[in-house]
Amino acid sequence: MTVRTPSRLHFSMVDMRGDLGRIHGSVGVAIDRPQIVLRAAPSDELVVTGPRAERVREYAETLLRASELELGAEIELVSDIPEHSGFGSGTQLALAVGAALSELHDLDLSPNDVALKLNRSRRSGIGTYAFMRGGFIVDGGHRVDKMESLPPLLFRSDVPEDWMFVIGLPEIAQKLSGDVENEAFKKLAPPPDLLVSQISRIILFQLMPAIVEGDIVNFGSAMTSIDYKFGEYWKDVQGGVFSHPLIETGVEFLHEMGAYGVGQSSWGPAFYGLVEGEDQAGKFTEKLYSHLNSGGRKGKAFVAAPNNEGATVTVEIQ
Repeated sequence: MTVRTPSRLHFSMVDMRGDLGRIHGSVGVAIDRPQIVLRAAPSDELVVTGPRAERVREYAETLLRASELELGAEIELVSDIPEHSGFGSGTQLALAVGAALSELHDLDLSPNDVALKLNRSRRSGIGTYAFMRGGFIVDGGHRVDKMESLPPLLFRSDVPEDWMFVIGLPEIAQKLSGDVENEAFKKLAPPPDLLVSQISRIILFQLMPAIVEGDIVNFGSAMTSIDYKFGEYWKDVQGGVFSHPLIETGVEFLHEMGAYGVGQSSWGPAFYGLVEGEDQAGKFTEKLYSHLNSGGRKGKAFVAAPNNEGATVTVEIQ
C-alpha cells in the first residue's frame, strides 16, 4: 500500500492570549508538494528503510505498542518533506505512518487518534486537517483547560486550482524548531488584544469571504497583512518580522514582482507568493530562482498547486 501526503503552508497563528478560554488557532493551506510517499506491507517484524528511518520506527513502535499488537510492517519512506522548513513534515510523516499501520492491521485509527498518540497538533491543527481534507483551513485553537486535543476545524474551503504558490527555500539554518521553538513560545509575552482583534477581523471579514468568492486580490492582501502583523509580534524571538534576512528579501522580491500575497510559512525558511495560473507561476519561479542563487547565495524555487483532497491511501492486492 502507498500513502501520499500534502505539505502545508502555515499563514499565521490567531490568538496567543488565551484569555477567552482558547489559545493559538491557526490559518493555512494544503499544497501538493513537497510530499511524503510512504509504502508499507504486512510483516511479522518491523522493518524500516529510507530517510528518517529512526523517526518512522519510533512512530510505528509507539502506535503498535498502544494497539497492543505484536505484528510489524515493512515500511519504506520513498519521498520525504524537508524537516524544519515550514512545511509541517513531522505531522505528515506521523499521520502517514499511522494511516499505513491502521490500514495494514485494521486498527481503525483516525488521523485525530494518530495525532494525539504521537503528540502532533500541539499548537496548530493545520497539518492534521491538511492531511485529512486538504484545502484552505482555519482552526479554533485549543481550550486552555484541555490542551491535549485536536483544535476544532472552524472553516475549510477548496482553493481554486489556478491559484498557485511560488515557494522559495533559501539554504539557511532553521533557528526555531523542537525544544528551541518551545522555549521561544515560553519567552513570548501575550500579544496585545488589539493585534489579536485585527488578525481575527482580517480572517473573518477578508480572508474567508475572499476564498468563498474566488477573489484572489483580497485573499492575497489579507494573507500578506496577517503575516506581517504577526511577524511584528515574533520579532523578539526570530530576530525580525521574518526569521532571516534572506527570507525577508525573498518575500519583498515576490511582492515587488506583483504576487497577490506573500509570507513566511511557520518559522521558515520556506516563504511563498500567491500567483494565478501556470504561466505566471513559471515566470515568477524562474526569477525567484535567479534571485536566490545570486551573490554567492543558494536556494530552491518551485511551484506548488493547492491540494484539495488531503492524503491518499492506495491499496495494492497481490
